[in-house]
Amino acid sequence: MKGLRRAVLPTVVGAIAVAALHALGVQSPFAWAWGILAAGVALLLGIRMPEDPRLDAPGRPADQRYVGSEVSRLAWAIDARNDTVNEAVTRRVRATLRRRLSRLGIDVDDVSQAADVDRLLGAGLWRRLTGRRTTIRDIRDGLDAAERLEGITSSTASPGGSDASVRPTGPSQKERTA
Repeated sequence: MKGLRRAVLPTVVGAIAVAALHALGVQSPFAWAWGILAAGVALLLGIRMPEDPRLDAPGRPADQRYVGSEVSRLAWAIDARNDTVNEAVTRRVRATLRRRLSRLGIDVDDVSQAADVDRLLGAGLWRRLTGRRTTIRDIRDGLDAAERLEGITSSTASPGGSDASVRPTGPSQKERTA
């Protein structure tokens, strides 16, 4: 039954083509040939290829939410007007510092090692990073401390170590104004 319905439209197209060509005065064999050709084209246009994966596949819904890149999310988390940063930025810097300090054998959550944390990061930096209002300056200091910690080995970070490379150094006056 389904095949019969598919053959109706091409048959009608062929019959209309034959009738129109006869009305125009085309010889009968040529009119029939053009009619069969028109019916064949109509039949081929109506065929759907079963192997075509797009035939019955549902369309992908457009994703309405744009997540954005990690860099853009962090950039939007910095409020230069109020000199504050969002918790997302602070959390990333704290995680980086925590990892670098743990490589040196220092646990930032251990109160007995607070002096070592202050010695390696800078006085009060960890407290400012875990406080309520973190400023852009605190983030800069945290990133500078993370860079300093990258080159420190556990032998130079031992408690009471006198190595000058361990002591935190702030940016020079030239770097602050740049």
